This record gives sequence, structure tokens and C-alpha cells, in this order.
Amino acid sequence: MKSKRIAASLVVLLVVLSTGATATEVPFVDAENTRRFSLLDAFQGQAVFDHTTRLIWERSPLATEVTWTTATTRCALKTVGGRTGWRLPSFIELMTLVEPSPQQTAILPSLPPNHPFQGVKAGAYWTTDAPSSDPGQAYTVDLFHADVAPRYKNQIHPLWCVQGGITDSTPPSSPTTRPGLI
Repeated sequence: MKSKRIAASLVVLLVVLSTGATATEVPFVDAENTRRFSLLDAFQGQAVFDHTTRLIWERSPLATEVTWTTATTRCALKTVGGRTGWRLPSFIELMTLVEPSPQQTAILPSLPPNHPFQGVKAGAYWTTDAPSSDPGQAYTVDLFHADVAPRYKNQIHPLWCVQGGITDSTPPSSPTTRPGLI
């Protein structure tokens, strides 16, 4: 687990260094009065770095509701703050932003207190994950009910793109041999 955390931190560091991203310190703090989010200067303030998960989120997710295939394509082609390389989050990644509150209202999403996000709808957002029992479905995370549920991919829901993290699609490295070396 520790090695995955270190690897995730290295991936985000490489993304930040390769894009020239810097974090602006902003007063977005959690209940323990610690810094959780920073706006990224290199993304023209249109992206948010989550210090807890080491993920970079678009500050204002697309409110337009689309099918799962369209959502996946839109993230892949998206430019935020002049930067590309976006993707749909896994349901676990998106659930890290869900924080139900006893004072929750019917119109506000369940996000951490003092978050910097703008235009987030209280609804079910697409994720990359799909139940193995039905490839025609993908999971959504409901930001109002703090719930994960499978939905048919031809239904329409909003999307929220992310960068960073480690995906399971990376093939394991294999040893290489060089001729002449013992």
C-alpha cells in the first residue's frame, strides 16, 4: 500500500513537473483546518490539486449530461487551463470527493467543506468502472446520495474529468536483455 502511495505521488509529481504546474495556496481547508485543495496556476486556476489523493480535478465539471461513451471521449479530448490528458475517474477516485453533511440540502452536492469546485451538480456522475456482470453498464457516483450504482451506458449523466493517479491498465515491466552482457 505504501509503495502504491509513493508511486502515485511520483506520477503526480511528474505530471506537475512536466506541465510546469504550480499550486497556489488557497484557503480551502477541511474540518481539521488542514489544507486539502489548491488551485493550479499552470492550469490558469481551472484545475484543483487534491493533497489527500494527489489527483488533479477540473474545477468546473461539465454539467451537460451525455452517454458513457461520449463522456469517455470528451474527457480524453478535453483541454482545461490549456492542458490535455484528462480521463474519467474510477468510482473510488470520485468517491473521495463525497462527504455527506447533516445540513445537506436537495440542491447541493455532498462535497468536502470549503471545497474550491464550481458548478458541481447534485447528481450521478459517470466513472470508468463497469460491473463484470454486464458490459453494457458503467458505475456512476451520486454526489447527492453518496452512492455508487450501475447505469446503462446509453443513459445520460454528467461527467467530471481527472488527471493523475495510477491506472491498472499499465502493463507490468518485463526484464530486457542486452546482447554481450553477462
